[in-house]
Amino acid sequence: MLDLAEFSNDPLIARDSLLIWLKTASTAGERAKLHYRLWEMCQVCGDEAAALRHLDAAMLLDPVQRPDKPDGEARRRIVVLNVPGSFQANAPIPMLLDDNTAIYTMWIAGVPGKREELVETVKKLRPDAVLLAMGEDTRQTTAILEAEAIARDSGVAVLNGGGRIMRVARSMVPELLADIPGLLVPSCSVVCAPFDRLPAFPLLVRPVSSHAGNSLARIDDRTAFDRYTHETGASGYYYATQFVDYISKDDLYRKYRVVFVEGVPYPVHLAIHNDWAIWYYNAKMELFPERRAEEARFMQAITEVFSPSVMEALYAIPARIGLDYFGLDFGVMQDGTLVVFEIETAMIVHDRDSDDIFPYKSACITRIRHAFEGMIDKCAHAGIAVGKDGVHITN
Repeated sequence: MLDLAEFSNDPLIARDSLLIWLKTASTAGERAKLHYRLWEMCQVCGDEAAALRHLDAAMLLDPVQRPDKPDGEARRRIVVLNVPGSFQANAPIPMLLDDNTAIYTMWIAGVPGKREELVETVKKLRPDAVLLAMGEDTRQTTAILEAEAIARDSGVAVLNGGGRIMRVARSMVPELLADIPGLLVPSCSVVCAPFDRLPAFPLLVRPVSSHAGNSLARIDDRTAFDRYTHETGASGYYYATQFVDYISKDDLYRKYRVVFVEGVPYPVHLAIHNDWAIWYYNAKMELFPERRAEEARFMQAITEVFSPSVMEALYAIPARIGLDYFGLDFGVMQDGTLVVFEIETAMIVHDRDSDDIFPYKSACITRIRHAFEGMIDKCAHAGIAVGKDGVHITN
């Protein structure tokens, strides 16, 4: 996924080369593979519309995006179910796993009449498990429900099934995690015009189905809210979330990310910034050695960084969520309360940061990879099938 080495690490050269190769591709399989690669490269080049056109073309030729290398030496095989969209629509599982796992990505658009054919395709691939990798998104409800049905009807062990992905919408998580000691989920409502029932300010507001901070804003009063909705399209639906100031005693903000694999939290990264609106890319951790040292401590020994009450709150979350694999962004308030920012099934986990700058990361991501591999292997060794209600049944 996104290997630019053969193109001098230049996505523009990659895109143009792939387009030339596409003109001479002789088989449907070759064309599908090139369209899937162009879906990636066009996004990197900033042309999402072209990327989605290539994805549509690839799905028509072959709805299964196949491994680049023969899988004869792979130790396990998994089918990953994705919904059409940009990089943010699905968890990029190939960025986490390596060649020890053969990954077949099946793209599900929710087209009527395709279910039986896709179920048979899954069966023929003989995977150890099927993973639903899409993020919660109301625009994708039809495709997600179809993916659930395909996974269930395949008779293969299903990870992240049971209809649970749609339950982690921002507006539903506060109820899911209510009453966990030491944990706060800011209240979140879905609002729309005429916006006559807004929660109390200050609020964090974003369009429903947005991700990665797109159009996210802190709104302190009604005048600012009206200006924001006018600029973003007042006819839409928005999440309005209570703003919780999670600033630390040193006047910095810290956003932690973990992923849960079978209920165990594994650190992914820590972003530290002087602004509440933190994403890893804008924290510029590469510029701050002391902040990287703190991140290393978090990633290498999470139980030594957090108090027992924070760890207890973390471990209480998976049973409420009910997913096999998901991510969590959170902060810790000065009184030790864990504040939940987001629960997401499409979070990126990768091992592509520079070892020279982040020498501690590779081993930590490897732990996540091994845990994920172990989860797949348990499915294979147990001979698990899945009942109509999504519950795992051991043969």
